[in-house]
Amino acid sequence: MADVTNYTIENASGANVRTDINAVFAAIQSSNSKSSDLASSQCVAGMPFLNTSTNILKIRNSSNNGFTEIGSIDSANLGLLSKAGGTMTGALLVDDSNSASTPALSFDTDTDTGLFRKSANVMGFSAAGTERLFLDSNGLTLQAQNDLRFADADSSHYVGFQAPATVSSSLTWTLPAADAAVSGYALVSDASGTLSWAAAGVGAVGGGSDNIFWENDQTITQNYTITNGKNAGSFGPITIQSGVTVTVGAGETWTVV
Repeated sequence: MADVTNYTIENASGANVRTDINAVFAAIQSSNSKSSDLASSQCVAGMPFLNTSTNILKIRNSSNNGFTEIGSIDSANLGLLSKAGGTMTGALLVDDSNSASTPALSFDTDTDTGLFRKSANVMGFSAAGTERLFLDSNGLTLQAQNDLRFADADSSHYVGFQAPATVSSSLTWTLPAADAAVSGYALVSDASGTLSWAAAGVGAVGGGSDNIFWENDQTITQNYTITNGKNAGSFGPITIQSGVTVTVGAGETWTVV
């Protein structure tokens, strides 16, 4: 373009005025194109500018102290993502508001359902404006006693798990690393959150709890009282360690085979 120092048409002879007018029109026609950025004295806020070295179209910012890039004139949509969609080659950064009612990523007809930044390194998911679950470095947490559901083959019904209405302290159960060695085994806890496989109906021994069960070939390691209706049946060899007392309640029958 004709590199004009300003856009004022000065009083002069007819030929000079014509030359001045043509230079200003040429600058405007080419979006003030030049191989390097314009001098500040040539610029006003809102002025378009095309850098012919990079083919990047820019616009002068509102403070008139720099240019804001718009995009490449050699790319469709100036290299910007079309409303109809397209492929992004860089990171997508969205608003980091922690609002579950207006999540940063939502839908044009369902703006209160989507993804939001709950807090640093925590991703929240909301539906109907309420946080339903979140994901952080500890795992996935379902909120407000929501179910973890597994649908059947045609998704008409499901089975699910759900937390109790009130939990006094957080608890995690750790699953065994392999399947049971034989069929008929069930998961049992060591009372510290670690689960393992044991024959169905078998649990820890001790203390006189009504929830204590036996299997064949058990060793009693604590004082134990058998009361009415507990541990009835026939059992295989039972070893009672030295110093342990086993009390059988009145009227109880314990058959050892």
